Amino acid sequence: MISMKPKKTQPPETDFMEGFGQWLESEEGLQSLEAVDCVYDALDGSSVDISEKKIIWPDGQRLTIEQSAERIHREANLCQDTIISHIIGWLQMEYVPEGLDDEQMEMFESHINAWVEECEVSQPQSTRF
Repeated sequence: MISMKPKKTQPPETDFMEGFGQWLESEEGLQSLEAVDCVYDALDGSSVDISEKKIIWPDGQRLTIEQSAERIHREANLCQDTIISHIIGWLQMEYVPEGLDDEQMEMFESHINAWVEECEVSQPQSTRF
């Protein structure tokens, strides 16, 4: 007679944090860390005009996500896909406009997410962790 015992599911060899740690130590991970520092430093003091979908740089230039990535790329010579990914991270998680109440902030975040989706659709998919 054949036993019908259910097979035990083996735990994954690495959990997320262990895999993430390994990725951080890889060449791609190290480049990504360098890029996030570079992008956040470059965008320091910038603001966002959400109605025009532009990042307003401290020098007054009003650039799209892609144009901002090109500007940072010229200065830092990092991979543009990685730069764009970190600009998006800055828009979604780091940049906080001043003087918005909760309802206005929710609307702002909604516009940011729509802008990011448009950008991601127009960009080829890159490998991101």
